[in-house]
Amino acid sequence: MEVAEKYGDQVNIVGVPGLAGLGDINEFVDDTGTDLIEHIPDESGDLWRRFGVIEQRTYVLVNDDGTTRTTGYGSLEQDVQALIAN
Repeated sequence: MEVAEKYGDQVNIVGVPGLAGLGDINEFVDDTGTDLIEHIPDESGDLWRRFGVIEQRTYVLVNDDGTTRTTGYGSLEQDVQALIAN
């Protein structure tokens, strides 16, 4: 994942697959080559609900002060750059 390679020393990038078990997560990581980022199982969907995620390819950006911004359209890299700049 290019964003993790480029910005991993400045931000923490974590994958939270909703309603997926460990086997599904491991298969996804193998298939997508996203082993550079940490993946947290969310089998109950609690984390998704907490951050208002309703579909895949949603990014929740959490700033140092705890404020969040949810996005999923456009460029993750641009969103990460904006987060770092603030």
